[in-house]
Amino acid sequence: MDVQIQFKSGAFKKLRSEPGVAADLERRAKRYQQAAEAMDGGKYKVYSQQGKAAPQGRWRTSVTTGDPRTIRKNAKHHTLLKALDAARQ
Repeated sequence: MDVQIQFKSGAFKKLRSEPGVAADLERRAKRYQQAAEAMDGGKYKVYSQQGKAAPQGRWRTSVTTGDPRTIRKNAKHHTLLKALDAARQ
């Protein structure tokens, strides 16, 4: 006997935008930001938003450099790359 599964694309979008999912991603991004700032004393910014629903509407976060001095330090020392493990915990 075969079981047939019907997926509802709207349900996937709703699941991806649940408060717990967004909060977890933002918590990881904040930890990433703090690790980078602790490494070189620079200023890093966290961005968090939900992508367009076409096709998936996934929540995303990013950590970027916050000022020209930090841009130079990150380019020279790869601070964001070195701090990435902090987001995985």
